[in-house]
Amino acid sequence: MLPPVIKTITVPCPPERAFEIFTRDIDLWWPKDKNSVSAMDGKAAQKVSLIAEKGGWVEEIDHAGNSQHWGSVTEFTPPNKLGLAWHIGRPESEATFVDVIFEAAGAGTKVTLKHYGWEAFGEDAEKMRAGYNAGWVGVFETAFATACEA
Repeated sequence: MLPPVIKTITVPCPPERAFEIFTRDIDLWWPKDKNSVSAMDGKAAQKVSLIAEKGGWVEEIDHAGNSQHWGSVTEFTPPNKLGLAWHIGRPESEATFVDVIFEAAGAGTKVTLKHYGWEAFGEDAEKMRAGYNAGWVGVFETAFATACEA
């Protein structure tokens, strides 16, 4: 069993705002040209959205205008936690899990992203874990953190 990928950052806004940026404002900060189904084809996605409720989903409108389902919302507890069954560019049967925890930290928020369930990828588990470990740096530690600073 592979260990989860865990990324922790502290952002200079309260938990309510950090949660809102991560969920409602995802299209404003997600690097659609680098981390999307469209990017796998060398193009930028048009839009990324998150239906912010348990049972909701994360969706990309790709470069051609088609809907690409990235995952489902398994937990939605504002402003504390977002849980996702995550399968961007893959079938739902290969979903992994992403939990994002928001905790007050002085005048800011400590945000922890935990990505786990690598067994869903079978023989590709180690390779996929390594890819996401690097990918979350640009998406979470850079793009999301920068959006919280604005």
